[in-house]
Amino acid sequence: MSARFGAIALPLLLSFAALAAAAQPVTIPAGTHIHFKLDRGINTANAKPGQNVPGQLTAPIVVNGKTVAASGSAVNVHITTAEASGRIGGSAKLVFHVSSITLANGSKVSVRTSSYAREGRAHAKHNAKYIAGAAAVGALAGQAIGGNRDSTAKGAAIGAGVGIGAAAATWKFDFEVPAGERFELRLKTSVTAPL
Repeated sequence: MSARFGAIALPLLLSFAALAAAAQPVTIPAGTHIHFKLDRGINTANAKPGQNVPGQLTAPIVVNGKTVAASGSAVNVHITTAEASGRIGGSAKLVFHVSSITLANGSKVSVRTSSYAREGRAHAKHNAKYIAGAAAVGALAGQAIGGNRDSTAKGAAIGAGVGIGAAAATWKFDFEVPAGERFELRLKTSVTAPL
């Protein structure tokens, strides 16, 4: 009877041990590097805060020799700030972070990573060239036509107005982060995940 009990008990214990080992959660520590790329580009002209963009890991996440998430696993990139460029002022801005990762076992886990932030080109220098240049031309024209200080001031004012219109007519300074661009962010907090 004890041999029979041993023959049944041993495989049963081994099965439970294997299940217990397989069900052990793994903790991905804070500070872990998350390498990923975007599957779709993000353009500040039409991106909105709250949008999600698909991406994928470009390097596996490995903890204690175990692959928690394989290279190519899906990630969700969450846009927190997106501002389009204005015509006269206001630089384009974009901020995003990874909000979830698909693990090696197929489950999805929410994460909080550091953020990627970028600000577009400023308008000030560009606009100053147009406005100052047009004001100078207007002042010269006013001096040539009227020959006095009042005519010069009126010509400069008219020229500056033309310069403002020219600066507004030139395009906005939005930017695009293209699909396939690679990033490296870090986990802000540790994540415990089943394997």
